[in-house]
Amino acid sequence: MERIRNILSKFDLNDFKRYFIFSILLIITLIFFTRTKFTQARYENVTDITIAPSLAFFIVDVESQTGQIKLDSMIPRNEPYLFTFNVSNFLDDRRANVDLTYSIELITTTNLPLNFRIYKGNNMQSNVVDSDTVTTDTNGVYYRHLVINGVSTMQYSTNCTDVYTLWVEFPKTYESDPDSYSGIIELVDIKIDSEQVV
Repeated sequence: MERIRNILSKFDLNDFKRYFIFSILLIITLIFFTRTKFTQARYENVTDITIAPSLAFFIVDVESQTGQIKLDSMIPRNEPYLFTFNVSNFLDDRRANVDLTYSIELITTTNLPLNFRIYKGNNMQSNVVDSDTVTTDTNGVYYRHLVINGVSTMQYSTNCTDVYTLWVEFPKTYESDPDSYSGIIELVDIKIDSEQVV
């Protein structure tokens, strides 16, 4: 009993109060930051994200060009995701010297169960994809190829720009299994091949 009294007599109540209050404030601060980070991550996973980047291709010479769209932060939903890309026969003050024809191929990585369409112009009425096939490389990686066989021609005498919309659907039926798509990125390569009209 005497020993307990000695320990309590050395005990400073003011120091205890200070340490106790500091500890409580530290715990509240940690909980606040933990909750804020958790809430932000949850928000980013469930929010409707509108992604509409635009790629521009300039076919002033006979050549092949490739641009890439990174499809990340996508969630299953009823509304499709829309991406635009343009093909022009001029760049700044330089224009193609000859009539050019071009074709388009999209190559996707098949990481997500997505549906694709391509529309030319603003009407969004007719999907211009002529073939949709899947190939495998030597490493067993699958790639999806969407090809527009009907080539477009641009006259050298005027500045021309064709506008395309890539329509991407992530069906809402997949929302019940978020672990299967969370953090997965789909890459889409858009390849433009141009040739001289002879």
